[in-house]
Amino acid sequence: MEQFPTIKLLVEHGTAIAVLVAVLPLIGAWAAFELLSLHWLVLAAGLVSSAVLLLIMKSYVELVRVVSEMLLPK
Repeated sequence: MEQFPTIKLLVEHGTAIAVLVAVLPLIGAWAAFELLSLHWLVLAAGLVSSAVLLLIMKSYVELVRVVSEMLLPK
């Protein structure tokens, strides 16, 4: 697995990376709401997009883990 450092990183720390990436839209929506005085629906959109992004990222990490277990030599 030393030949594939990105896959190794995703296998070892994929869940934390997925959560960190998924929180970014919520932080951006909160910043837009507070700093730009936008409508409160911006917060709702940030929350929904964070949930969808978390689902997508966790499924991607799971797929990488399955592929690495099946195809890459130990």
